[in-house]
Amino acid sequence: MESGKMASPKSMPKDAQMMAQILKDMGITEYEPRVINQMLEFAFRYVTTILDDAKIYSRHAKKATVDADDVRLVIQCRADQSFTSPPPRDFLLDIARQRNQTPLPLIKPYSGPRLPPDRAVSMSESPPGF
Repeated sequence: MESGKMASPKSMPKDAQMMAQILKDMGITEYEPRVINQMLEFAFRYVTTILDDAKIYSRHAKKATVDADDVRLVIQCRADQSFTSPPPRDFLLDIARQRNQTPLPLIKPYSGPRLPPDRAVSMSESPPGF
């Protein structure tokens, strides 16, 4: 089988046909056949995890069944945990302004590495002894 081609569409499971259609709609025409299987596995794992969490939320709310609100809540909580947006620019500028109002401490006269006096430094092309 060549890239992007699997068994005839009639013999493919409906889910695999849907994944192939998604790839096609996104303009992806060449791919290994395993890509569809990987996408199906990912989708199954993601949906299973979401539904398991939705059952927990539903049980916590003392409801008999899982409803769309439970699923939405789980997806929202997962999105909040996974994706964080940076703080607003104005907020960062305010913090920087406050921090920069405090002057830096003065540099001590003998801070940093101590170097030998100039008279002890050889300025020749090669060090003595070579």
